[in-house]
Amino acid sequence: MTDEKIIELFFARDEAALEQTAKKYENYCFTIANNILSNRQDSEECVNDTYLAAWQSIPPERPKQLSSYLGKIVRNFALMRQRKDRAAKRGGNFSEISAELLALIPDGTDLAEEYDARRIGFIIDTFLRSIGKIDRIIFVRRYWYGDNIADICRNFGLGESRVKVSLHRTREKLAQTLKKEGVSL
Repeated sequence: MTDEKIIELFFARDEAALEQTAKKYENYCFTIANNILSNRQDSEECVNDTYLAAWQSIPPERPKQLSSYLGKIVRNFALMRQRKDRAAKRGGNFSEISAELLALIPDGTDLAEEYDARRIGFIIDTFLRSIGKIDRIIFVRRYWYGDNIADICRNFGLGESRVKVSLHRTREKLAQTLKKEGVSL
């Protein structure tokens, strides 16, 4: 079923929207959550929370790309769960990935930082459109989806050093772009 038809089911408040969403996007959402949490049960809960959030937000929202909309929701739930778990036991798999970028991006805890976070998001989007396709894919797979380097290498037929160098250079270029745009690091 197409995304447009699934969204129409949401607007009609037809519960088949949830069934079709799960059928089409369950593996996608689970992978995002599990890359962050590394825990099957917590990841499944995040996926279920994602379906509920989609049900509650569509309508009035009408996502242009359902996969991205769901991906953002499940990622946010997984990150919230990870923060909660980390606060309880200090640790977590995804934190090593996040730490590579934390030095570049403020956490957005007040209104001014929220504005900065949105501005930084726009700068990063623009930056990612300006770099080569492979470097962009590697960067997004690592920092958005939380894929580990071995999976990126296997999925794209690249060597580990190629992926690590690409990530390092892309982070450096991003830092330069952020500085140039007046974002204090």
